[in-house]
Amino acid sequence: MDREQFIKNLSLGLIAVCGASALGSCSKSTQTPSPANNGSGSTVTVNLSTSLINIGDQVVINGSVLVFRIASGNTPSSFVATESLCPHQGGSLSWVPAKSYILCNLHASEYTNTGSIIQGPQNSGGSTRALKIYSAVVTGTNLVVTIA
Repeated sequence: MDREQFIKNLSLGLIAVCGASALGSCSKSTQTPSPANNGSGSTVTVNLSTSLINIGDQVVINGSVLVFRIASGNTPSSFVATESLCPHQGGSLSWVPAKSYILCNLHASEYTNTGSIIQGPQNSGGSTRALKIYSAVVTGTNLVVTIA
């Protein structure tokens, strides 16, 4: 890759990340995630009384975990927690509830809510891998995600 192409790719990546951050700051979510380390892996907590209230709602926690609601009720199967950056080139990921898939906002890779690849990167070289899906439990009004 020549220098001009490298700078162009870097600029597009920064625009995507900054744009996703700006959009994320406009979301309805007012929760403050609580990271912790319980010895078996890091955890993050989402307060379900203030976040992820409706099917399709999503939140990015600590810039590394994307959590979204796929069903009603406060059971672990109502939520999906995955990495928030695409394994291809680090583009931001978002849940597209109308189409029921996770989308990379950089090269349009698509993934199922179980992390499987639907479509690889578009208009870009290389390939991707399946997304990591993290386990979650509901404790009271909190969703606790273990990042292993």
